[in-house]
Amino acid sequence: MDLKIPTSIVRLFQTNCVPSPMDTQRITHLLAEQKLELSFIEQELDRARAEVSRLEAKHSVTMEMVQKLESLRSPVRRMPMEIMTKVFEQCVQDEESQEPDPLRAPLLLCQVCSAWRDLMFSLPCLWRTLKVGFPPATPNWENVMQSRIMSMHVWISRAKALPISLFLQHPSNSPITWGALMSLDKEILTLGCRIEELSLRFSPLALSSLLTFTQSPLPHLRHLELHNSNPLPSNDNPPPLFLHDAPNLRSLSIAWGSLDTTQFCVPWSQLTQLSLQYDASPYWSFVHNDHLNVLRECPNLSCCSIGIGMSIPETDTDRVVPVTLPNLQSMKVRLFCQTLYTQQFFDALHAPKLHTFEFQNVSLAMGSFASQTEPLPFISRSAETLENLSLDTINISDVNMVACLSQLHRLKHLRFLPGPLQLNHNLVDDLILSGTPQGYSICPGLESLSLKCSKRVSTDRVTELVASRCSASPKLAQFCLQLAAFDYGQDSRDKTIVELRQRLNQYVEGGLQLHLMKAKPTG
Repeated sequence: MDLKIPTSIVRLFQTNCVPSPMDTQRITHLLAEQKLELSFIEQELDRARAEVSRLEAKHSVTMEMVQKLESLRSPVRRMPMEIMTKVFEQCVQDEESQEPDPLRAPLLLCQVCSAWRDLMFSLPCLWRTLKVGFPPATPNWENVMQSRIMSMHVWISRAKALPISLFLQHPSNSPITWGALMSLDKEILTLGCRIEELSLRFSPLALSSLLTFTQSPLPHLRHLELHNSNPLPSNDNPPPLFLHDAPNLRSLSIAWGSLDTTQFCVPWSQLTQLSLQYDASPYWSFVHNDHLNVLRECPNLSCCSIGIGMSIPETDTDRVVPVTLPNLQSMKVRLFCQTLYTQQFFDALHAPKLHTFEFQNVSLAMGSFASQTEPLPFISRSAETLENLSLDTINISDVNMVACLSQLHRLKHLRFLPGPLQLNHNLVDDLILSGTPQGYSICPGLESLSLKCSKRVSTDRVTELVASRCSASPKLAQFCLQLAAFDYGQDSRDKTIVELRQRLNQYVEGGLQLHLMKAKPTG
């Protein structure tokens, strides 16, 4: 309907003028016509909405049928059960830790469909590993413990009779009550005959109440980890470890604030992996007995991680007996304090097949010793086999460092992050390969190089170092440079990093992995 409004009425819009008697009659007539038109429009809208609702319902039913028909053609339906099993196994293995989390495998996969859920429950291998975390604090430990134990029962029952891996941890913000610990200790004891891997991260007092399982046969136990979860030092330590029957134990990791292994009863000769460390603050000294006495009983070690602090008692230098580990391939040492024992330890140790050596000073964040050459003779004795070397927050003079590296002809990966006292080292210059066949080169086979230098390092020399290494065979595949600043002058590291990126871009395009960064303020 075409609406024609007289001009006299249009002029009244957006004004306060009063319509004339004639315009008032016209307005009444127009208003009646518009209300009638509005009722017709509303009726049409109702019919349109009904039609839309009908089509939407029909669309929903049709779409559901399409999805059902498409699912019948899904390749997953034709996938053999053996392949599905392998896929599920890989999903579970890719998880960092298997917790009872509905948003992570394997519980997540159980929610897809009933067929997948039935398949998951029929595969014991998917339920062999379980990680259980306990809350920092709770008003009722007995109820919490009972709930966790029930969850463990349900999970582990799906593993049938297979050996299991159990990882239990508590941040030790508040102590667990004795009754709750006894319930957990009983559960671990019951599962002892099936445990293949066991990790307990609790406070020292809690650990002391959870070691009853060591008195029972542990026929499947291959890895045992007992760590102090308390971030602060404590005089409380678990009792000596006694493993009465663990014929398959191959890996042992212990991290206590005070570690005296002289009273331990452990099948040391079976071990291929050993870690004797300290997890508390590095500002506190790790106290331990002579590690050499333990290593002497571990001839089959292939991997070893040691924390060196204050030895109890101090070892007599004249009585140090050499220790040879004929199968050791990887060794990591963390230094908590500087004592005569460090020198004695490395002087006595021999590893003729060593491939990887890491030495880290964790005593103080900024480093505390002017020179730390104790491990250099040990490194030199392993020169014929050593391929990976990492020295972190270690201050070694240029002369000693070059003398050591010049013997490592098989070295492939070098990581040298000195402490603040040695940032102005000349290793960048020393590692530049000579361009002549008669020239002498240090570590000619390097494939990965990581250095920390002062912000005053020459960009020309860094570029020359990378260029010489990328032109060699084998060529450098990865280069990492950290720039440190310990003065109050202008910080020009960002500018240096930009300049180096531009200069080294051609080598990045050639395949070099380049990492340029500012070192942390702590060094």
